[in-house]
Amino acid sequence: MRNPDQWSSLFWLLAGIGITLGSLKYGFGTLQAPGAGFITFFAGMILSLLAVVFFLSSLKRDEKLHKGVKILWEGLEVGKVIYVFFLLVAYALVLKPLGFLITTFGLLCLLLKVKAAYPLLKVILISLLVTTGAYLLFQVWLKVQLPRGILEGII
Repeated sequence: MRNPDQWSSLFWLLAGIGITLGSLKYGFGTLQAPGAGFITFFAGMILSLLAVVFFLSSLKRDEKLHKGVKILWEGLEVGKVIYVFFLLVAYALVLKPLGFLITTFGLLCLLLKVKAAYPLLKVILISLLVTTGAYLLFQVWLKVQLPRGILEGII
């Protein structure tokens, strides 16, 4: 095979077939009473179908695609990628002690300052709105228990 996409699509085809076959041992159930393997069966089928489509489309591709991939990575600012990676690691480490609201607000402020050339007031406003929206969605509407951290007694 001349194209790496063909190898990756074959891998995902095998994974999809494995998921589909593995889900059968958990019981398919019916539409009214789905079994434990119901969703994974269809997920495996869809993954297999997409892998076949991707494999067939990779047969028609030429070397222009590989040049396009090289252009995609041109100008990549590796320092910013590393910065974002460490921000996400730090977020995971301090989420529980500081709580969802403080940690998410701080993360969003720092992420928006990495790439976006927004003024500080706009960064704070966007971060505040997104954090509040996520809190209302998950904590209030969906009743997901988010870490409260140092705000335990306040919220």
